[in-house]
Amino acid sequence: MAATKLNPEQYHFVDFWGSLGYSAMLHNMPDAKIPSGVSPVIGVGYRYFRNNFIIQTGIEGRYVWMKSVMEEVVLQERMYDSDVNKEPFTMNVQLNNRKDIYRTASVSIPFYLGYEKNRFYFLAGVAANMGVYGKAESSSDLMTKAQYDRYIGLFEGMPNHGLSNLQVQSGRMNYGTAFDLMVHGEIGARVDEFSNKTGFKRKKHTYRMYLGAFVDCGVLSINSQPAVGDQLTMDFTHGVNAAIVPLLLSNQMSNRRLNNLIVGVKYTIAFELPQRGKSYIYDYDRVEHHYRIRGGNQTIR
Repeated sequence: MAATKLNPEQYHFVDFWGSLGYSAMLHNMPDAKIPSGVSPVIGVGYRYFRNNFIIQTGIEGRYVWMKSVMEEVVLQERMYDSDVNKEPFTMNVQLNNRKDIYRTASVSIPFYLGYEKNRFYFLAGVAANMGVYGKAESSSDLMTKAQYDRYIGLFEGMPNHGLSNLQVQSGRMNYGTAFDLMVHGEIGARVDEFSNKTGFKRKKHTYRMYLGAFVDCGVLSINSQPAVGDQLTMDFTHGVNAAIVPLLLSNQMSNRRLNNLIVGVKYTIAFELPQRGKSYIYDYDRVEHHYRIRGGNQTIR
């Protein structure tokens, strides 16, 4: 008499995934807007199934593009000797269309645990994220007008009087290469066909496709880069000169928290690796009343 014993259902896959999400840089600075934008991700990894349980790991590359629009700034400064004719006047300065642009690239190593049943799945875990590239820049339109003591109305567009319209730029500055630990949550469903005509849930393909929604949240503050200067510096010594610095690199952000947040959709295709399932043939010993592996000494009573 013989019996067959099968191992638990196990599968090994190579994963390829891509995602696109809304990205924001959360901070605790009052009266300052939160930079936000988009974040595409591509990755490759390994997925292991044991019955319905999942283990997933790999490596992924993440790019983040964010923009922040600053509030308009209006200043007035009393001027006495900057005019070519030494005429006293009040300088009206307006900075508008102020915006910061942030571009970062990083590499992540995720480790997720999950569960899949009836087409639906969830994954949760952490990812170690290290920035490898980052740039930040700021720009603004600067408009100057003058109200002279001896004349009526506002004067503008006179460069020889220090009155002109121009664009102020910070230039590209290094930013965004800090280490972060990202908490990951994901939920979704298999979108490939997985049942045959008999109605039994059996694997038809050597690949699986998944579509899900995810959230990544950084638990570490990544505000570790030294400040460059004040967000806005004005100099009226010789006309009007303005210097601007991106918010996240300014003195105003020193010692404040800065955390990543990404929410989006993710598509994964998983290719099954060749594997050989193990099974054993047991012979029943009618004298000893137990099973014995054929060709071995292991017994089951």
